[in-house]
Amino acid sequence: MDCNFITAESRFNFRAAAVISHGGKLLGMRDKADSDHFHYLPGGRVHLNETMEEALQREIWEELGVSARVVRPLWLRESLDGGDEPPYHGFEMYFLVELDWGALPSLEGSFDRVDTDGCRHSFQWLELGNSPDYIHPDFVQESFPNLPERLTLVHDKNGPAALPGGDVKFSTPEGLFNFRTAGVFVRNGLLLAMKEPNIDHYYLPGGRVRMNETMEEALRREMGEELGLGARAIRPLWLCESFFVLGDRPVHEIAMYYLAELDWEGLPALEGEFSRADSDGEEHIYRWLTPEEVRSVRIYPVPMQECWPELPEEFTFYSDVRDRRIL
Repeated sequence: MDCNFITAESRFNFRAAAVISHGGKLLGMRDKADSDHFHYLPGGRVHLNETMEEALQREIWEELGVSARVVRPLWLRESLDGGDEPPYHGFEMYFLVELDWGALPSLEGSFDRVDTDGCRHSFQWLELGNSPDYIHPDFVQESFPNLPERLTLVHDKNGPAALPGGDVKFSTPEGLFNFRTAGVFVRNGLLLAMKEPNIDHYYLPGGRVRMNETMEEALRREMGEELGLGARAIRPLWLCESFFVLGDRPVHEIAMYYLAELDWEGLPALEGEFSRADSDGEEHIYRWLTPEEVRSVRIYPVPMQECWPELPEEFTFYSDVRDRRIL
């Protein structure tokens, strides 16, 4: 099933899109009802329990009938539009992609293609620049042919601000989809982590993103609720897609990890262990982990333990399918 979840408060849409460049031109597509000059990128919604790369390869096969190789991620876009009804909350990853070029109908001009659902689409190799042609979204139009060398986070907010809704957590017969954000809080070489009595691993402070809420807003809200403190995201470190089993139910989780700062003076301790009750009255255990402890204990996210105490200089995408189970 598509990761496209609709409530009375909002619509959460999770997509992967392909930036396909050949000979200095960009492959765009449009539907017959669209303007001749309006195009969007090949791709589509990610399915539950499917990686973004798998989704993109599937979508390109369905739309173009060719095999695709994902080269690297380019942009992560979070998009909020309060003017839609219901308000729109988009989470979209854009990848540089190469195709089996010889299997395409044409490497210049335009061509039509009927997808696996019987819908006809028009494809065009676009030069952009001074051309009247337009490709959605704007940042692709503005950047091409100069693509970012590293994964770049893009924030788009349109229309009036919509009130935050419920958690982006959706239970389906095929499993659970979960979207969270967390902070990497480091002070004097120590890492702030959390642990509960009933689980065998540490995790980072944070929580679920809500509908109509950015990831940074979610991190600030969660720190206010959990620790009663202000927080500031410095820069994104990792975007992790993870697949695991909770009880007997598959979980598909997307998590953003920021290097972040707290109002340190408001903490009960800056070393060792302490507990704190959150805004709901639930007590949580916190521990400042040494570099040796971070490397030796079980802690998430996985890429942090692999590189600690070094942190990535660039925003990094990590996919963990080791514990994936599909019903």
